[in-house]
Amino acid sequence: MYRILEKKEIAPKHVMYKIEAPHVARKVQAGQFVIVRAFPNGERIPLTPVMWDRDEGWIVLITFVRGKTTMRMANELKPGDCLLNVAGPLGNPAPIENFGRVLTIGLSAGIVEVFPIAKALQEAGNEVTALHVTPWPMVILKNEFEKSVSRHLVEGFDIQEGWGTKEIVNEIAKRGAERVRELLSKEHFDFILTVGPAGAQKAVFEVVKEFGVPMHADLHPIMVDGTGMCGSCRVTVGGEVKFACIDGPGFDAYKVDWDELIHRVGFYTDMERRALEEYLKSLRGE
Repeated sequence: MYRILEKKEIAPKHVMYKIEAPHVARKVQAGQFVIVRAFPNGERIPLTPVMWDRDEGWIVLITFVRGKTTMRMANELKPGDCLLNVAGPLGNPAPIENFGRVLTIGLSAGIVEVFPIAKALQEAGNEVTALHVTPWPMVILKNEFEKSVSRHLVEGFDIQEGWGTKEIVNEIAKRGAERVRELLSKEHFDFILTVGPAGAQKAVFEVVKEFGVPMHADLHPIMVDGTGMCGSCRVTVGGEVKFACIDGPGFDAYKVDWDELIHRVGFYTDMERRALEEYLKSLRGE
């Protein structure tokens, strides 16, 4: 169970896993997620099924290697190995109906979650434009989008020397907001969906709000168990506390308390960095 059927790096820091998970493949819908535990005593991480086959019983997961667990998976797992647990599908499906002209926006690795939703929206009769904002080397799923939606756009950029994660996310936010403003100034859209880092999503939302287009945002708060018991993924939406794992992960962007979300997302940054540093030291034998 949960055997890795295929594994490959599809772009720098992006690893694709094809996993045997028949119970997930049988029921998963676009917008839902799974909680994966790869190693004994390891942490549980939320990942999005990007593709699946209900008859053959597999799902495809794509990780963005940025922390200890995703790095361990990239370094230590190989085809034929098994993940310990794949719990799901969890969360609510994305709103899939015929809105008309739809703009889906994947900010950095958020494009992984956008793909199944954009594909489902196109199949529901929408004219879907999919926008990916990311450094050029990290453009992924290009061929898949071009086969699945009406139009695929990439707002790419080169990474400057000395840039860290913060600088890259700031550039994604800036370019995402600028490109969305350009699109909305020239074209009409009936519905917008966005996924990505909270700060970049907020920057895009501030532009969308000026044009008054309905916007759905898939949120990425800290998440542990994925079933509403731990409370770590709480977000404030419309003045009420919600749990992203059971009430979301998608919400009306106009009702999200973006500043609170951005603050909470960074709460464990120091501990996450220390865990990664300790793992890297172990690899060097220190």
